[in-house]
Amino acid sequence: MIFAIIIAVILIGLLLVLFFSYYKVFYYPIKNISETKGPITKTRHPYRDEARTRVKELAAIECETITTQSYDNLKLSARYYQGDHTKPLIICFHGYHGSALRDYSGVGLSLIRQGYPVIMIDERAHWRSEGHTITFGMRERFDVLSWVKYACKRFGNDCPIYLHGISMGGGTVLMASGQQLPDNIKGIIADCPFNDPEKIIRHVCKLVNLKPDLCWPFIKISALIFGRFNINKTTAAKEAKNATVPIMIVHGEGDDFVPASMSEEVQKANPDLIEYHLIAEAGHGLAYYYDPQQYETLMNGFINKTS
Repeated sequence: MIFAIIIAVILIGLLLVLFFSYYKVFYYPIKNISETKGPITKTRHPYRDEARTRVKELAAIECETITTQSYDNLKLSARYYQGDHTKPLIICFHGYHGSALRDYSGVGLSLIRQGYPVIMIDERAHWRSEGHTITFGMRERFDVLSWVKYACKRFGNDCPIYLHGISMGGGTVLMASGQQLPDNIKGIIADCPFNDPEKIIRHVCKLVNLKPDLCWPFIKISALIFGRFNINKTTAAKEAKNATVPIMIVHGEGDDFVPASMSEEVQKANPDLIEYHLIAEAGHGLAYYYDPQQYETLMNGFINKTS
């Protein structure tokens, strides 16, 4: 009897640890706080006032709220900025716990001001999109295909499209690159992407003074049990190796959240198709803020030569 009680207590304790791991890493319940706010980290601090101004400017621009359905029947939401239809359509994917307004206050506002038609999506589990489980690209890569199908249906199969992602969004569009994309997808731009979900989670564990070798087994199993997905299903490099469209990766040399070495791993997987640009000293997601002229030159040059 005592032995049975001990076993039961251990199992309950194990389940609690697993659920806590899932809740902290993969579950995102927040839907009602301001999308214009975000954490001011050490690397973001020098751009705080500029970023807040640009977020407000982006929020004030007229746009259309659009929706599509995911492969697993979630309602996905996005903002559509009409722009000049002689230019390619850019579909933008924000980062982990991010938002379109915050993560695209830099390059996104630049794209709109240059006249590009832009769709800024809410990743699954974020803001207006349904769901609560973030899967680090395992399911999000198929959401990319859902938005591509939406764009083709609305604007035609001859509408040139570029995919742009920042941070987890960058990893997501790279993971989507290995899928069968329509011919009007002309290129993919990934800004500070991670390559391997396991590696980035282990890295963040170190940043918050947790032991990765101790935490990772619980995190991986919690994804399987509570999220019902395999976090090790694929990587950005593995998918990019099979890519058939040109890819440009931009990464800040000063990124201490997602190391630039992860972008290098992706580039080495398909060097003939992937160009890689390192922005000196720029922090995570801040390459545009650090050097907007260089970023726009690289981005527009890539679009012009591939469209």
